[in-house]
This record gives sequence, structure tokens and C-alpha cells, in this order.
Amino acid sequence: MIKDKVQKQESGDDSTNLQAQSITINQGITYSDAKEIALDVYKANFLQLSQDAAQVARKRAEELTDDFLQKLQQENESAIESMNEPSMQAALYEAQKQYAKTGDKDLEGLLVDILVERAATPMRNIHQIVLDEALEVAAKLTAEQMDALTINFLITRTSNGSLTNLPAIPNYIKTHLVPFIANLSSESSCYEHLEYVGCGSLMHMGGLKPIEKIYQEVYGGLFSKGFDRERLENDIATPDSYPQLITNCLHDSSLLQVNAINVGVIDQISESQNISADVKQKFVNLFNSTLMNPQEIKDYLVKVSPEIEPLFKLWGKSGLSKLGLTTVGIAIAQANFRRKTGIKLDLSIWIK
Repeated sequence: MIKDKVQKQESGDDSTNLQAQSITINQGITYSDAKEIALDVYKANFLQLSQDAAQVARKRAEELTDDFLQKLQQENESAIESMNEPSMQAALYEAQKQYAKTGDKDLEGLLVDILVERAATPMRNIHQIVLDEALEVAAKLTAEQMDALTINFLITRTSNGSLTNLPAIPNYIKTHLVPFIANLSSESSCYEHLEYVGCGSLMHMGGLKPIEKIYQEVYGGLFSKGFDRERLENDIATPDSYPQLITNCLHDSSLLQVNAINVGVIDQISESQNISADVKQKFVNLFNSTLMNPQEIKDYLVKVSPEIEPLFKLWGKSGLSKLGLTTVGIAIAQANFRRKTGIKLDLSIWIK
């Protein structure tokens, strides 16, 4: 007679056997586990409200939790293990609490992005501390203030590697700057509040450089007027002598220009090609002397992207050009940028 429930197995040395009719092996924390933990934390801590208000608050907490866990699962599934950590539970509760109180969808999206970044930062370091602080501070800001932080951050703290040709300029303005321009405020209280909550410090003497001057320094190669072959040969040498540093002028194909986006790139090329310090300085001088002036750069940018004109008008007339960002301001700015554009930046570049 066949005994169909008799199970027998053999194994060799140093092996492990599992025998059963049904085996379930759980390794680590699941999505359901993480959600249960998150909502238990919320229920155990949030203040008691009237029945109707409690239902609304819980619904919002669940909404934020679902959005956070779904995004985390899509972008960094292994980080879901962080839900076992008390510090991550505290961070999530802070976000749940803030969104439960306001119901502001812009805020919810920002909090979710900060939480995803926070879940990927398990070690207690400056990065983690800044993200924890950003969760609390973000709830004290309006959408207009978040956009002001983002514009300030993009102009003063970033250099975009895709800006290597003229068609890239209007595309960059459309994708990176335009989403944040419409909401910008000229009111001094907007920027005073940003200083009050710790997102930045207002410069009471002077301020940041004009946008056109910043772009001249960071993206000067896009705004070269060019030079002819004769000038190059008189000042330095023939084009064939240093081919890595010479290219056709972007604005006038009949002319030449230095093949670098800024002076820093001239330094890098010169070092890699063993170009002497004397020759390198000649290229730097030629580069700087053939740039458009700031007003010409401004006029060109407005011509190719009229949408940027309000930003130029506002920059010098508001606290936007007087705000030096803190680490918390940078964290909120880049999270807001990601929320609106879907483009993820590496926060560790600015916060280490």
C-alpha cells in the first residue's frame, strides 16, 4: 500500500533539510507589514479628535502611507526594511501628522519624496538629520515658498551637464525653471518666513549676483561671441595646435570659440593634455574676452524663452536674490523639484 503522506529525504554533510506538506518562508518585512507598522504608529500617537475629524485625519494618514510605500516599492524596495527602525517610524509619523492636519496635496507630494529619501538613509548622519528636520519644516511652508526655494537652489547651487548646445537652453528653461516661476512671490514676508523657519538667511547688505551674471560664469561657453582664426593665431597658436580647446562658434559658424562651458573645464582639459600654465591662461583670457556681457545674455535668454522674463524682473526686486539656503532649505528645494518635474537629484552632492 502506498502511504502518500509519508515523506522521506536524505542529505549530505553540512546540509539543511525542510520537510512539510506546506512551507512558508518569510524573509524581511513585507509591504503589508510596513503599512501595518505605519498605521499602528499613527493610531498610537495622533491626538483624539471628534469622530468625523478622526475619520478625515485617518484617511489622509492612510493616503500618505500608501503613496509613500508604493513609491518606495517602485524606487528602492529594499529600503522598506527601514520601517522596523524607530527613527524611521518617527519620521513617517511626522509626515502623517502634518498631512492629516492640512490635507494639502502639494505638501503630501513633498513629504512623500522626502520620506523616500529618508528611508534610503538608515545611518544617523547629517543627511538623515536634515531630512528629519525637512519633514517638520515643510509643513510650515506654502507652495509659493517651496517654489521660491527651488528656483533659488537651481540658479545658485546647480550646474546642468545637458547644457552643451543652443537648443538645450530653451528646453532646460521649460523643464527646470518654468514649473516654478508662476507661483513666485515678491512679498518680503514670504522670504522673511523662510528665514524664520530655518530654510535660509537673508542678506541685508547686497545679495546674490544677477541671474545673467551667474549664467555667464557657469555656462559661459553657451554665450561666446567667437573669434576668427587670425586672432587665435596672433594670441595663441593655430587651431591644429590645441584641437581639444577649439571648436566652431555656437552663435556664428564662420567663427571659432574656446571649447569649454566655463573656465573650470579649460583647467581640466589643460591638465589632461599637459598644456602649460602660460598657454592655459591665454585660453582663459580669450574665453573671457569673447563672452556676451550680462545684459546680452539676459536679452538672448528672454528671446529664446520669453517665459523666463518674469523671473528676471522678480530676482532683483525681492528676497529671492537675497536668500542664502541652509541644508534644510536645499533638501526641501530638491524634493519640490522632484515632485514637480519627476527628475531626481542626488541630495548627497550638497549635503554630506
